[in-house]
Amino acid sequence: MTHIVRRVLPTEYHKYTTHLKALDEDSKILRFGFNIKEETLANLCKGFEQDPKQHVLFCVENDDLEFIAVGHIALGEEMELAFSVLKEYQGQGIGNKLMKRCIRHCRTRNILKGTMVCLGRNKAIQKLCTKNRIQFHTEYGDSEANIQLDEPHVSTYINEGIAINSAVIDYMGKRAKLPWTLVSKTFDNILK
Repeated sequence: MTHIVRRVLPTEYHKYTTHLKALDEDSKILRFGFNIKEETLANLCKGFEQDPKQHVLFCVENDDLEFIAVGHIALGEEMELAFSVLKEYQGQGIGNKLMKRCIRHCRTRNILKGTMVCLGRNKAIQKLCTKNRIQFHTEYGDSEANIQLDEPHVSTYINEGIAINSAVIDYMGKRAKLPWTLVSKTFDNILK
């Protein structure tokens, strides 16, 4: 199965809550640094929904359009990146695709500095950082990645356009497989 990364529409941010709740306990701890309560998780995601300009989400979906992986870019003076992949989809390169897509999104918008925090035992995210030329250092068992991205160039913008178009085609293909009532309901929500 080919995993395509697409940007999440603000009207779909509620699906991020569902995704985060579906993470196994260890994945939640690796994502947040502690075992987060469902109520706290719901309140956190509600804040993302209310401020989609400060919280950009990218996802990979299964054929039923459920989020199996999400990359989160929190924007401020600098960006902060966070990633989560459902346990049954880990180890398939999805996290790397998400990270590359989030990095490209930031580069094409000239957001070149940021951070990413992870537990020292989160070897998967440290490996992704190394693979994507993000430096990290470990202090007291926890790691912080200091992100300094390269300036964008022509191929960055071309690849961004290709990624956007591929995501639209993939999304529409998956939508075509769903019952029409779900498709029309979704488009009604998008067009509101």
